Amino acid sequence: MLKYNEPLSGHTSFRIGGPAYCWVEPENTEGILEAVSLARSKNKKFIVVGKGTNLLAGDEGFDGVIIHLAGDFEKIEEEGEGEIKAGASLGLAKLVKYAFNKSLCGCEFLAGIPGCLGGAIFMNAGVRNPENQSESIEIKDILLGADVLDLKCGKIKALSKKDIDFKYRASGLDGKIILGARLGLKKGRKEDIQARISAFNKRRGWLAEIGFPNAGSVFKNPGADKPAGMLIESCGLKGKRIGDAEISKVHANIIVNLGGATAKDVLGLIDLARAGVKRKFGIKLELELKLI
Repeated sequence: MLKYNEPLSGHTSFRIGGPAYCWVEPENTEGILEAVSLARSKNKKFIVVGKGTNLLAGDEGFDGVIIHLAGDFEKIEEEGEGEIKAGASLGLAKLVKYAFNKSLCGCEFLAGIPGCLGGAIFMNAGVRNPENQSESIEIKDILLGADVLDLKCGKIKALSKKDIDFKYRASGLDGKIILGARLGLKKGRKEDIQARISAFNKRRGWLAEIGFPNAGSVFKNPGADKPAGMLIESCGLKGKRIGDAEISKVHANIIVNLGGATAKDVLGLIDLARAGVKRKFGIKLELELKLI
């Protein structure tokens, strides 16, 4: 599928964003290469997006080609004992459900996290372990390897986990398009798996209280003992509003769209939060939210 002047507000959880020059949904690797070729022939930029759950698109839109993987990239299958092969566009909720139905444990921590597998790998998505708050569980912990399209050479490469430079909310996979991955899980009892899914969902239950479109955490946490939300709230910015964007009254590291927010409104609150935290704590907040 190929669409010109496609409004990005319909493709982001923020419900914000002007039109993209071109929106493409390739269903196989050949389709990706054709989309990249289109962008280069028009001298346009190109990016790959998933479900747009951690994305802020500019009010002016994106003067380039946006690639959203579909078709083959949404498949999932069990390859061996405890090993799952899944496409980059597979939703995390579908992954968790598939693993549960197969009595496989290990990916329960992804329950309640929006987005798709490719985005989770690219950002090294993770959460605090409800059984040990000092410990994080991240996608790298269950990843065996990933297939990527290296844009420098136009070839598909099968990377093992050790080939990927995982860090906090980063993978070092810039310049590569994640096509799919192999995950290592373990056999377990469904009742135990469901209990862990419920525990992770309970920890994220506060998200349901937000009630407005948002893109999840705006900033990375500077440290385990310095969560960004706490720092922003300590600056008295919880509930601060610019236009129709607001620093959530539920969690200060989330900015919400009250109905008619613009990217400019959101960026104004980002600058405000950064300045406040820098002034009070001497800490420079780093964005987790992606801007295009």
